[in-house]
Amino acid sequence: MGKHIKAVRPYKFKNGMQFLNGAFESWRDSGGDWKNHCWQPRPLHYFFHRYAVPFRFRQSREEARLMFVSSSILKFTTYADYVRYEVVPMIWDCWPYLFDKVAEFLEKNHVRTAIFTSSMTAELMRKRFPEMNILSVPEGIGISPYSEGKPLRERSIDLVEFGRSNSKVLSKGFSGKNIVHKYSKNGEWVFPTNKELYEGLADSKVSLTFPRCDTHPETAGNIETLTQRYWECMLSRVVMVGRAPFELVNLIGYNPVVEVEGRSAEDIVLDVVRHPDAYQDIVDRNRDAALKYSGWNNRMKTIMDFLKNCGYEI
Repeated sequence: MGKHIKAVRPYKFKNGMQFLNGAFESWRDSGGDWKNHCWQPRPLHYFFHRYAVPFRFRQSREEARLMFVSSSILKFTTYADYVRYEVVPMIWDCWPYLFDKVAEFLEKNHVRTAIFTSSMTAELMRKRFPEMNILSVPEGIGISPYSEGKPLRERSIDLVEFGRSNSKVLSKGFSGKNIVHKYSKNGEWVFPTNKELYEGLADSKVSLTFPRCDTHPETAGNIETLTQRYWECMLSRVVMVGRAPFELVNLIGYNPVVEVEGRSAEDIVLDVVRHPDAYQDIVDRNRDAALKYSGWNNRMKTIMDFLKNCGYEI
């Protein structure tokens, strides 16, 4: 009889990392067993983020822990479960500069089963750990907070850039173009709260959406993967101008992005702003596809079936 697997509720950050909680909530809603994490006192957060606990207790023979983690906070998120239990991490944002750090954690903690949201990362980890059970599941999102918004012609924000800078993929910029352009200034969030994000996207015509390997190759290298910004735009009926990651195209069966393909991104954005009705069918189709494919429920069934096949009890 295999170990009973129990998911651990992720740490709830005031801002950001909410995608971890979306996956956890889907596990819980799908009938998976779970527990709250006993988080260490805040003054110790820095220590457990930077350093691993040097000792291990004998692992439980009855239970394993499913942990929803981002690579940059791997030690912090999994303490103290890795001290006492077999850990099954589901890992986001495992970029090349973090590979060795993640691999060291997997090896040191004798991880025998892992899940990655990037298929390219999963394949690289399979080569590094050929005996490990590894699954890749494309990133999903919690659907309910995102509104379809008004028709494009009635929206007040022409262009929104949120998440990360697109300076490497723009050639001319938008100064003097007389458009309502929302973007990060002085390191501040474009939409400081989740509520403002949902409302702002529902009132935006167009957003620039490129994979991180295009905008930040120094971080992502050649790792191209689907991130939730695409789902956020599709659910909110925002025209996406840029490039679609292959994982998104493969999943929904078509390309939902108005591809730049050597053209000027600025010229395409201005065309959307000036002729929004011409793009209404695209965003309507994209929202329908996102409603069908973006939610965590189908992914969680895949994850649960995978874990059962690996010998765990759900």
